[in-house]
Amino acid sequence: MATPNPNDHTSYHLSHSSYTCSHCGCDFHSLVDPSAEAADAHRRLHDLETQVKILNTKAASAVDKLADYEDELRYLRDANARHEQQSQTGGTSGLALEGPGPAITPPMPGQSQQQQQPQSRLASLSALLPGRRKEVHPVNLPITPHTGVFSQNDIAYGSNSLSPPKTPFTKSSAPQLLPSHSDSQIVTMSSLQSSLEEERNLRLRAESSLSQTQTELEDLTAQLFGQANEMVATERKARAKLEERVKVLEQRDTEKRRRLDRLEKAVSRIERVKQMVGP
Repeated sequence: MATPNPNDHTSYHLSHSSYTCSHCGCDFHSLVDPSAEAADAHRRLHDLETQVKILNTKAASAVDKLADYEDELRYLRDANARHEQQSQTGGTSGLALEGPGPAITPPMPGQSQQQQQPQSRLASLSALLPGRRKEVHPVNLPITPHTGVFSQNDIAYGSNSLSPPKTPFTKSSAPQLLPSHSDSQIVTMSSLQSSLEEERNLRLRAESSLSQTQTELEDLTAQLFGQANEMVATERKARAKLEERVKVLEQRDTEKRRRLDRLEKAVSRIERVKQMVGP
């Protein structure tokens, strides 16, 4: 009968290739090294953290663009207000009239009617009395009402005579006004309004993109924390299972050691009996 080595109980080990005991042949398929799973979990966490950083940078750039759009919008509003003030001041100020002589402000409607009445009366009187002429001092030259300037028939006063006005001052014979800058102001206002609308559209797009990035960032952070919690929970469960398995294996190891001790004692007794009996 072959006698086992007493030190042979310490020679069994776990084979990582087959997960079986080399001495007793027990199967240990559930005992798995969690280093690969932990490395995979850390890699996933690192990828999610990099995604969160990228989204944070995108959100910061969107906020910067929104601030730039707000500054441009404020500048355009100030320019629009300045143009409106300039147009109001230009509309209230009097415009210069064309033609030779001093500048004439455009008369009001009521004043033009009052001006036409004495001129028409003077024309009718001069037509009725063509032979009568009145001498007038050259210093007291007639001036047109409301304007304070000399009339168009100043040549007749060179001969100290009063002649009927050839062309009475009516609305049709009034001098034409200078072309105003209303067209250019309208063009500038339309361009400012179009640029303002474009800036508003850009701002709305920037706000929508910012809100979208914020929602995506919140969703990704929630997903990241959920996955991290799930990974931690799975790792804890696996660790608990491994600890339980290790405890079971330790108990089996102690039982095997006790059996080996008993077997060694029995073998030693058998050898003693053989020695006592003899060959």
